[in-house]
Amino acid sequence: MPTAAIGIADATRMISWPREQVEQLLRIDNTGLFMDSQEHLYADIGVEGIFRIEKNANNEFQIPLPFAPGQAGPILMKVPGQPQWRIARPGQVDPVLPVAKPANLELIAPHLADKLTRPDSNGIRFDKLKRTYVDLADGGTVLIRKNTQGDYQASSTSESTPSGPVLESIEGMTLWQRKSPVAEWPASDQAGPGPNQRPRLEQDADGGDDGIDADVSRRNPYLWASWGKTSQPVSGESIQIGQLFYRIVPKGALTGQVPLVFLQHPDFAPGRFEPFERMLQEAPSLQPVIALRSRPQVVSSSIRPFAKPLTHHVGDVFKRFTQNTSRAVAKRLFEASGSLRDIDGTGLARMMQTFRHWEGKTRVAVNKFGDPLDMLPVAAGSTGTRRIVPLHAADSPMPLQQLNLKPESSPVWHLYKDRLDEPGHLSLLVATLLSESSYTVFLPANAEHLKILPPMLLFKRNNHDKVYFLKLGYIDTDAIEIHPPSVPELADPMLHRRMSTEGHQALLAADVHGDVVWLIGGVQHLPGADPSIFIIKER
Repeated sequence: MPTAAIGIADATRMISWPREQVEQLLRIDNTGLFMDSQEHLYADIGVEGIFRIEKNANNEFQIPLPFAPGQAGPILMKVPGQPQWRIARPGQVDPVLPVAKPANLELIAPHLADKLTRPDSNGIRFDKLKRTYVDLADGGTVLIRKNTQGDYQASSTSESTPSGPVLESIEGMTLWQRKSPVAEWPASDQAGPGPNQRPRLEQDADGGDDGIDADVSRRNPYLWASWGKTSQPVSGESIQIGQLFYRIVPKGALTGQVPLVFLQHPDFAPGRFEPFERMLQEAPSLQPVIALRSRPQVVSSSIRPFAKPLTHHVGDVFKRFTQNTSRAVAKRLFEASGSLRDIDGTGLARMMQTFRHWEGKTRVAVNKFGDPLDMLPVAAGSTGTRRIVPLHAADSPMPLQQLNLKPESSPVWHLYKDRLDEPGHLSLLVATLLSESSYTVFLPANAEHLKILPPMLLFKRNNHDKVYFLKLGYIDTDAIEIHPPSVPELADPMLHRRMSTEGHQALLAADVHGDVVWLIGGVQHLPGADPSIFIIKER
């Protein structure tokens, strides 16, 4: 409760807005949210009134209690289907932190940060001289050194003793932040009302704690509302929703053709693949939000473009891809979707559509992105009379040049790993891995025909027009020599026996339209290394 000096009426006026004056606020679409001229947010809580709200560290809307320092006010939840909010749970006591003047941080240039190693499990990155760096949650990369107390402190290359602020890693993330000072907890309020206690806002009878463990997007699908500004940004692209202006990710090449834009979070501007992927892994609430371009502007606020990191989107569909292959495919898709290496709205839309297509939710594919195999470049090798193509190891973090599948993760691996030299066994192993990675393999009706040499497989995806012709082999070197076929593949008199009748017809039909993709692959087993399945594009 408020103190005697601040009565209930005065306390309520500090955090609420008179309903009869609601027209003085800027209405944010049909969300039940409003903004005043000082860009403070308010929420309509029905019979409770219209209350001032702020976003807390857990991405929830919370009523602030300025008259009760140290007290965190009630948490709000959106009422489904209505432009109103309700009390999800009462406020909780938070620590009171002493105010400290922030020290300056000397960030390194982005092009230098690109040359550092990838963050380890603690978020530490290194340069060629083994100096340590970390990425900050609020953007940028900084050099760090340990001080005499054993804490990491921001520093610069021009000093040997760090003079910047003390930093700490954020639990569960590879990002770092300024280290918080020791908290001073307020006195317990169990003895009764006092100056640190909150005014009571009646909780809905069915409110309980049902929202405590709910997904953030379900608890608060309108976090984007706090991104708006009362004045239009002087730089960059923006749109107006209601009476507020929202910065958007640059539209890109498809401006005017795609009926949506992406609202940009104030604290994260989508750029290159690595920071975008890390954002999806560690702070997905910073990703852009879809806004449909209609009149008036309508925001699909409960839907974020990506439910997980891009590498996971790939790996969850093509389950036998190695981790590095899934990442290489995701990075290639990211960089090729937009017009530049930095992603734009066109690129985000293309990636969303590509993942929907790969997941089998639509037959409409983005040009050149119908399948990860379509994105493979033709294998580059030596020129001259012999075409020798180098292969990189399955665990090598190389750009997309080949696909690698992990055979040891398949339950059939133990059936074939010691007998791959027996006719038909290599084909059966690869066919199983492909089937477990969302492909349909056209196996012959007679299993004996799998033993016809040299081995090959025909396969495709159900919602994609391309047909993949894969020649198979077994190598124990780091390169493969590609020989032109003595007889064109489609002229092979045994071709129709190597696959099902349906597959043979699909192959001939695809060849008419130029939809056959010619591949070479098999097992690569280098001495002292685990075997892996590789696939490269022959032509």
